[in-house]
Amino acid sequence: MVSRRTLAVVAVAALAATSSVLAQSVKTPGSGTPFPVEQTANSGGRAVKLVLTGCAVRQKVLVNVYSIGSYVALGSGIKTAEQLAAADCLKRLHLVMERTVDGKDMAEAFRAAIRMNYPEPAFQDEVNKLMQFMRNDSARKGDHITLTHIPGIGLYCVWAGKADFLIKNAAFSKAVWDIYFGKNNLGDKIKQGLTSRL
Repeated sequence: MVSRRTLAVVAVAALAATSSVLAQSVKTPGSGTPFPVEQTANSGGRAVKLVLTGCAVRQKVLVNVYSIGSYVALGSGIKTAEQLAAADCLKRLHLVMERTVDGKDMAEAFRAAIRMNYPEPAFQDEVNKLMQFMRNDSARKGDHITLTHIPGIGLYCVWAGKADFLIKNAAFSKAVWDIYFGKNNLGDKIKQGLTSRL
């Protein structure tokens, strides 16, 4: 069982990563949004260094929607997109909004993306919780959203300055990572960008 203290530390680490860009960072091709090459998170009461596996930009009709950075625990030994999606280690997807998107539209986009690989009724409760999280407010330009997989526990979602919650199903994290790394994904360009540093 994950403690509130553990979640608080993860949240603080996620927020810290969004509030300042480290001296070493990588600019996202196509948007210029910088992602620090390292972030930190908490696992079992200890700080864990996360390293950037790559970054990319999500576009719709040639308009940038959000930039995304992918992170995984240092020393994980992960070499491929498939290993990254399946890994039960501390890892994170960090989204930075490039434009304002209505919460309902954002929620529906994530629902449709998950369903590309996991048709209903797979993960129905988890998808509904994630959609509710995103429906609550518009995702405004400059907003940071982090999705952190906590090994053996589940997906910790933080919308910086607005909300955070935990989806207690570790298997659901793979469904989220498969949006970008799975057989049916949001595009080879995004997949290649997110694994460019592996």
